[in-house]
Amino acid sequence: MSLSNLRLLQLIALCLCINFGSFDAKKLCIIIPAYNEEKRIEHTIQAYEQYFQLKPDNTTFLVVANNCKDKTVEIVQNMQKDYTNLELIDLKPGGKGFAVKQGFLWAKDKDFDLIGFVDADMATLPQYFYDLVVACNGADGAIASRYATGATVFPSRPWLKKLGGKFYNWMLRKKLNLSYKDTQCGAKIFTKDTVQKATPYMTEIGWSWDLEFLYLCKLEQKVIKEIPTTWSDQPGSHLSISSKLIREFVNSPTRIKKRHATHKKELIRQRMLAKKQLKPKKKKK
Repeated sequence: MSLSNLRLLQLIALCLCINFGSFDAKKLCIIIPAYNEEKRIEHTIQAYEQYFQLKPDNTTFLVVANNCKDKTVEIVQNMQKDYTNLELIDLKPGGKGFAVKQGFLWAKDKDFDLIGFVDADMATLPQYFYDLVVACNGADGAIASRYATGATVFPSRPWLKKLGGKFYNWMLRKKLNLSYKDTQCGAKIFTKDTVQKATPYMTEIGWSWDLEFLYLCKLEQKVIKEIPTTWSDQPGSHLSISSKLIREFVNSPTRIKKRHATHKKELIRQRMLAKKQLKPKKKKK
């Protein structure tokens, strides 16, 4: 499809939104962390660019290259010639959590309404990511879920991953009092205020960053919706089951809770003080 045809379709879609009274354009930033994604990043960017060009929203895509040793950065730089809304951060330190945090830090002080992230592997197609954008109306964020009622996952996940996911989320509910059925799905979006409040306290540089961020949202009393998604397992995953990874996930809830205990106490103190100040003073007789 030519660029001129895409622009025409975008204009038609915009007119339809206005005619039906449903126009609620937002400024979005979608972060794509990428670790050695030279085989997939171009297809992912093209698919998301083409889909979001048909939406009324003003969308910026930020690729955060995560200590890449391949041609990921070069590919994105070449694509920037065709897409003026494509940004790039080239990081040398590794770690998915570190990459996402740097993306959030870049976006949180800019003029965006919603800031999210999606994995580079296209396990979440753009139309299913947009479900999260819609779900953010009246909420502080929305996360995709492979385990919520109504979700579609194909092909069926290996029993070990499925069992591990269910056990992990049961443990989360016990230790951190988080009610989500799936904290690790690679598609999430939040309001600017949520990102501004939680990001400075992010410390997890690896795969547990999602859990920490959602716990910080809970401490801030943010309302985050869990939305059943359609998700397809992709070959070439950088997440491999190992004893080190298992230890990280098993130990992370306790580590995160302990690390943010002081922050939790301070937030409680601030709320109690604010509540006290709102109480009307008794008149002296």
